[in-house]
Amino acid sequence: MEKYGSDFWKILLDNIKTILKGDYEEGSADLNTLGNLALLRMDRKTVTPPVKGLPRLTRKQIRQLQSFYRPYVRFMTSRYHRLYTAKSGKFYPQYLPEEFYAMHVDRYLNRREEARYLDNKCYYYRLFAGVKQPEPIALRIGGTWLDADCNAVDREQVYAAVQGEPEVVVKKAFNSEGGHGVFFVGGNGIDRKVRRLVGAIREDVVIQRPVRQHRELAALHPQSVNTIRIVSLLTQERVRIYAAALKIGTGSAKTDNGCQGGIYCGLHSDGSLRDYGVLDNGTVLTRHPDLQYPFAGKKVPHFANALRLVKKAHVFMGHFRLISWDVAIDEAGEAVLIEANLCLGGINDVQMCCGPLFGKDTGDILDEVMHGKRKVTTLL
Repeated sequence: MEKYGSDFWKILLDNIKTILKGDYEEGSADLNTLGNLALLRMDRKTVTPPVKGLPRLTRKQIRQLQSFYRPYVRFMTSRYHRLYTAKSGKFYPQYLPEEFYAMHVDRYLNRREEARYLDNKCYYYRLFAGVKQPEPIALRIGGTWLDADCNAVDREQVYAAVQGEPEVVVKKAFNSEGGHGVFFVGGNGIDRKVRRLVGAIREDVVIQRPVRQHRELAALHPQSVNTIRIVSLLTQERVRIYAAALKIGTGSAKTDNGCQGGIYCGLHSDGSLRDYGVLDNGTVLTRHPDLQYPFAGKKVPHFANALRLVKKAHVFMGHFRLISWDVAIDEAGEAVLIEANLCLGGINDVQMCCGPLFGKDTGDILDEVMHGKRKVTTLL
């Protein structure tokens, strides 16, 4: 790991704590800089659903799994295949175990250390200048406040601009994985509330107007903006879409993230929902737990617009070949970029509801990633 001034010791300490505790202390260091063992320890303890009680793979399935991964690793754990098979009801040797993805695939396809600096929502308005995003009110980068046109302003001007808004969204510009660090502020005295909130945040901050989503998506859960998770891979020739799932909020949550109780429901190529969804803990649902509608038969409106947005945005990000995007559809049917996970976008939920991440192309992609080298285990 390279040294980054005084941050080096924070990162090192956070790695040690994460390995020992299986937990991540938000704000101590960027998740993207954590070492592989720390990532795995945290993932297994806090993210990956348990396999205890799930049906075991058959001997034939285990042979197929080991045969498929034999060119890349001498022994591949079967726990992830067991999980994905139990939840989806279908076995594929091409499932990508999340620890193998984190250790090798994501590391090869994406520049994690560069993501540490670029994965800042304040920069989105420059990085993705030609892509529709939530309307900005103000940005704070370092100690400087900028207005919607990225002109430097006094912070009192920011609070004055907020005062006339019925509701605003305040986001930590980084370290806001899973919806943590996203705050909805409204009502009387909104300027005072925002002042107190941003005063307590050390990181860069984005203040935006809320996205008003399409009525058909609002009907699925009106309290949250229900976004489309799209996983794309950039090759020299084009952007390929490999997975898409609709994230749907539950209960009173105002975000649709899985760790906030949100549901991942896989999408067919025409934007129609598959007949089941999954929670972060691995629970499989065929109906929304609150509104009781079945997922089968529902469809994401203007899904093609979301795919076009991703293909347009990804070509500029050549150092991040595998990106997990969150895209909303607004009232007018236009796609709106909410977030771009430049590395380490979680794949458990996606594979449980969509099947193998790379499908029939898994072998070709792993051939490139591993370039003829075979590891002893997934951890090396």
